[in-house]
Amino acid sequence: MRELIESFRDEVLSLNDFMARNPEIGGEEYKSSGAMVRLLSKHGIKVEYPFAGMETAFRGVINEGKGRKAAILAEYDALRGIGHGCGHCASGSISILAALVLNKIKDHIPAEIHIIGTPDEEMRGGKVTMANNGFFDGYDFAIMIHMSNKNALYSGFLALDAYEFSFHGKPAHAASIPWEGRNALNAARLFMDATDMMRQHVREDVRIHGYIKNGGDASNTVPHLAVVEMLVRAKDREYVDELSQWVMDCAKAASIATRTSYFVEQLGEKFDGMRRIKSGEKILDEIYKDMMLPVIDLGDQSGGSSDIGNVSSICPSFHPYISIGEEFSGHTEEFARAMTEDRTHKAILDGGEIIARFVKDIYGTPGALEEMWKEFRGE
Repeated sequence: MRELIESFRDEVLSLNDFMARNPEIGGEEYKSSGAMVRLLSKHGIKVEYPFAGMETAFRGVINEGKGRKAAILAEYDALRGIGHGCGHCASGSISILAALVLNKIKDHIPAEIHIIGTPDEEMRGGKVTMANNGFFDGYDFAIMIHMSNKNALYSGFLALDAYEFSFHGKPAHAASIPWEGRNALNAARLFMDATDMMRQHVREDVRIHGYIKNGGDASNTVPHLAVVEMLVRAKDREYVDELSQWVMDCAKAASIATRTSYFVEQLGEKFDGMRRIKSGEKILDEIYKDMMLPVIDLGDQSGGSSDIGNVSSICPSFHPYISIGEEFSGHTEEFARAMTEDRTHKAILDGGEIIARFVKDIYGTPGALEEMWKEFRGE
């Protein structure tokens, strides 16, 4: 298989470097998605583009007409202000490489293989929209690989809700007639204090964090508008729903106490936690070991969140990590700059092999798929 990997080296690494140098934020990945689709089409893979009602989503189909089907997911959106500090140019290129390789050996795989371009993971969660609309129904499993400073088989993503709270008061001169004003910043501060007070009484896996985006216009004017962005996370979706209602109560209480009004807007989709399928991880572990890629166990919690969690509620899903170097940390400018370096190029080639071998092994190992689904169903 490595010979096949090497045959696509130049094209796939050029794709990665192009996306790294032309970062596009979620929903605006026109150049990136177009470049991916052109490469897939060049090698004879039939592609639907746009797909799922999203202008920058796509789906390529290999082995059309086979009874079973597997999904390889590709991400390619960048971070605002940082570029590809999350490495989606490289992780997306890994998925494209795996699809190209599997297309070459498709006669040995008894299933359709779909390469699905999933936009806007960072903000709104394109996979959630696809999942809610039934686009992941009927798959045997889904897989992608994410760039990191470590090799790991499982990402313990937390369920996530994101909200923007806008508190509206009444402006007045802060020195001459402050009694005429209603302080929206006071409401925001009280809201932040109230959510802080929740921390003593929530489970250990909970993360509640946010910041004041707008706190007023001038020091001598009572702030009439204050805006807070707040994120709520926990392992279980049901518990996040409960926590979010508690946060809403904090906003209402802050508004009443300061005699202001408030408005809440949900930011993006609601992310579910990541379900773990250890039987599938065993196959991944064998592949990583065979490729001499040492892995660490991150446990069941990473603290982050991703829209693949919603896919993992529909079918067995896998989101392993591949390292580009321990000195790097995701969501940084240093990580973004490393995307065109040799170490990232090697990780892309290794990652493409890992996914291709995983798909081949799942369908080539008697009972492997059935075992994964038994675990998924909790049997």
